[in-house]
Amino acid sequence: MYCMKAPKLLLSALIVLTISMTGCYKFNHNYIMKGEWHVNAFEVNGGATNLMEGVLPEYVEGNGDYRVFMLDNGLLRGEYYAHDTLVYFRTGYWNMPHKDSVYFDIDKFIDGTFLIEQVEGDAFLLTTDDNYIEFFNIGSVPTVMRISRGVIVDPATTRP
Repeated sequence: MYCMKAPKLLLSALIVLTISMTGCYKFNHNYIMKGEWHVNAFEVNGGATNLMEGVLPEYVEGNGDYRVFMLDNGLLRGEYYAHDTLVYFRTGYWNMPHKDSVYFDIDKFIDGTFLIEQVEGDAFLLTTDDNYIEFFNIGSVPTVMRISRGVIVDPATTRP
């Protein structure tokens, strides 16, 4: 009798394990996807200079805001505001190839697969060794994006 229950228990355990593992991915995917994200800083080649001032017209630290919305169908919407006024918006693409990485292709400075690292609360680091930057023909370079969910965060809070 025990021998007949063991395979059923094993099968049940495997089903529960499979569901819980795919559930974690789905939770992470939905958490990343839902809501408004802010790009607080954009740094290349290991530098600590926020290049958003050089990339975005009229950008001034504290008065510029690049918002990103990841939509259900793989579309990515980027909106750039200066002094609370919409300057422009772009449409691009995104996906999550793994639970700890996200691919973005939007605007002239974001085209790569980024490793996701939660720093604190709603502050995250997105890092990659291969981000293609179109402006000034920069090409593929290591990049760090300091982003936050829902609110703008001082980029200094995400530095070690």
